Amino acid sequence: MLAGKLFKFVTPLSLDDIAARLENYKVEREDVESGLTLVTEAQLLGKTEDGLEGLIFKDRVIYIGSREGRKPIVSTLRIPISFKIAGDDVFLLITAKKLIANELANELSRVIFMKPGSIVEARIDPSVFLEYYRASMEDARVAFFDEVDIPNVNVLALYGEALSDTELFKEYERHGLLWYIVVRSRKRDMIVGLTRNCVITIFSRASEDDLRSFAFEEVLPLLLRTRNERK
Repeated sequence: MLAGKLFKFVTPLSLDDIAARLENYKVEREDVESGLTLVTEAQLLGKTEDGLEGLIFKDRVIYIGSREGRKPIVSTLRIPISFKIAGDDVFLLITAKKLIANELANELSRVIFMKPGSIVEARIDPSVFLEYYRASMEDARVAFFDEVDIPNVNVLALYGEALSDTELFKEYERHGLLWYIVVRSRKRDMIVGLTRNCVITIFSRASEDDLRSFAFEEVLPLLLRTRNERK
């Protein structure tokens, strides 16, 4: 399983400026509990006309068992990051699970903009998301609905090989908004999960390049349509 999340810059910035602010970025801090030194460091890999690739190496403390008891050691996360220019917008893909991606997005906001909140979630409009789902209806496996108006019900869910019970889907649609889907990407023959706030999970065997191409070739157009429809 491979996971990532797309984010958006509140204020556009050129790739050259992003690269300059990330270049030589390295921070060391001491973990209070273990006393170990933890390092977060950026490494830029290359730039194209509309994209910038890099890695973040982020240390964390994990505990292993030993004869003396639990022993703290430093483990380093290798996190690919990709910046993409699309029109007037700048998008950021962090190839990591949601919690780590959210934490790193906030950290990158402080590094690049010197303040939090300048890199935010990229969100797909519910109507655009629903249309994307319907285009993949035959290969849909899972559909979750949020913002449900039924008292004491937070989420409605449908599971199935094709979710052929369209009447039930329509009933759920009347009571909530489509939030999470699992579909087969026809272009790449992969089983992929996607949320409206652009958390991507590839359940099939895939590479980081597969995740990157799905994010920028299939999810990014949904965000651009969202932007255009809100103008």
